[in-house]
Amino acid sequence: MTESTRITAPGLVIGTVAGAFAALFTLVAGAPPAWAVTGGLMLAVPLAVFGAGCSALRLRGVFRGGAFAPIALYWLIAFPMARLVQDVGTRVVVGDSFSLPPQPVSFLVYQALISVGFAIGFVWVQERLVRGGAGT
Repeated sequence: MTESTRITAPGLVIGTVAGAFAALFTLVAGAPPAWAVTGGLMLAVPLAVFGAGCSALRLRGVFRGGAFAPIALYWLIAFPMARLVQDVGTRVVVGDSFSLPPQPVSFLVYQALISVGFAIGFVWVQERLVRGGAGT
């Protein structure tokens, strides 16, 4: 396995698993299966892309292993964007209408707050999967 694959794979996996959990929780909440699957995919794809991007930045030494603040700042922007893609994309695919979430600024601020928890989980999982990662 190449070094770049070893570093970027956890980011792809984390995003994909997060999307799968979102789909599962949506089903459990009673939403129609089409909404659950579409919403899960609409979240998994951007989170996997952003996760691989975060891992690639780590590979290049922009983010050091064990450093949390730069990764938290990365996810402060990336996580709300992924959620916006999920929300708008799901409405387009399943609801056939393009619309932003109600109160889009509040939506993005709330997602930014949640992003810190996602960043903590991302760092924790990546540290364990990559054994300290690049730069350590």
